[in-house]
Amino acid sequence: MAAALVGGAFLSATLQTLMDKLTSTEFRDYITKTKLNESLMDEMETSLLTLEVVLDDAEEKQILKPRIKQWLDRLKDAIYDAEDLLNQISYNAIRCKLEKKQAINSEMEKITDQFRNLLSTTNSNEEINSEMEKICKRLQTFVQQSTAIGLQHTVSGRVSHRLPSSSVVNESLMVGRKDDKETIMNMLLSQRDASHNNIGVVAILGMGGLGKTTLAQLVYNDKEVQQHFDLKAWACVSEDFDIMRVTKSLLESVTSTTSDSKDLDVLRVELKKISREKRFLFVLDDLWNDNYNDWGELVSPFIDGKPGSMVIITTRQRKVAEVACTFPIHELKLLSNEDCWSLLSKHALGSDEIQHNANTALEETGRKIARKCGGLPIAAKTLGGLLRSKVDITEWTSILNSDIWNLSNDNILPALHLSYQYLPSHLKRCFAYCSIFPKDYPLERKTLVLLWMAEGFLDCSQGGKSWRN
Repeated sequence: MAAALVGGAFLSATLQTLMDKLTSTEFRDYITKTKLNESLMDEMETSLLTLEVVLDDAEEKQILKPRIKQWLDRLKDAIYDAEDLLNQISYNAIRCKLEKKQAINSEMEKITDQFRNLLSTTNSNEEINSEMEKICKRLQTFVQQSTAIGLQHTVSGRVSHRLPSSSVVNESLMVGRKDDKETIMNMLLSQRDASHNNIGVVAILGMGGLGKTTLAQLVYNDKEVQQHFDLKAWACVSEDFDIMRVTKSLLESVTSTTSDSKDLDVLRVELKKISREKRFLFVLDDLWNDNYNDWGELVSPFIDGKPGSMVIITTRQRKVAEVACTFPIHELKLLSNEDCWSLLSKHALGSDEIQHNANTALEETGRKIARKCGGLPIAAKTLGGLLRSKVDITEWTSILNSDIWNLSNDNILPALHLSYQYLPSHLKRCFAYCSIFPKDYPLERKTLVLLWMAEGFLDCSQGGKSWRN
């Protein structure tokens, strides 16, 4: 289904791009000055506009209705054919504009070239008009079908990435993990002696979106923990188990400096030197590798730490936890419905005030949404952000009654899918583009913007350098 989402995002944005092109002054001026059929252009614009307002509904319904997905796939082909045609017209317009600026040495050459270009343009325009007529009929068929299959007109624009994790956390938004934090703290601050080395390993186990990283962040930033350990470091490991990258991240976190070394041995020696005879706390977030030898290689530089040194790992895989941990595995449980509602309301309303008014329709709807989050903090947080500062009951009811909650056996959480669905089309395209990068890939902001520009996702004609801000 992820592929369908990405495809839908590009289709939405392509429609918007075509609409912008059709209504641009430069494009319209060229149409007027040539023998291209303006009425066909108007007809294409009308069809695209009609399809644009039903596309959001089609993207959502395709998940549960195969017929609509098939309709979308066929529409995609038609839209891309229309895009090719308009690109050809734009190319011709640019070519004519450049030819007018070219210096002609001979008047005869000028007349000959003009005559040749006139014949070429005339033939080209006839072909374009013929192709345009075919595309208009094709698009009009999709417009008629959209009504037949029950697609509704919707308006995009309701506003609301996984980044590599860091140690920073907003504790005021933490809900329902007080007992979990206390359990982890007791392990970290215990004076138990490790049997084979000086480090203890605490494993936090749980499914994605359950709050493993947030719990580790809370413990990592606790004042008592800060006083207990001589040094701390945080590294996001992720599925791409790269000892070089993780070692470098730990070293840079400890020293608060950037290392340019590409020699693993140099980095390991330096990390061993810094951690020797120090009581440290290292966090290895999102660990997937369950190879015992790889784990041994990763921790070997800091096994000479002071007794009481600790490593926290967060993982979705029990086997990973079993390979690494020296303490009992701490498995996170789902939040209660009450905690889900508390978390959702904090993000949606900025406070818990609504909870004091049990008779409000907004709270009643919000609690129903919270129950559908299935105890997942990330779902409650995401939907809370989606409903941020919205006190219109219709917005909350729309989320509650969405068909997306009926998804089953899918890797995309319904709540996250919902937040994606409410993005405007141009942001869907930029967001979907990020899916080509591996999980936790470090994206440099300016580079990503330049890539979006290269793909034509951004309108850089307005405001010049505004994209740099």
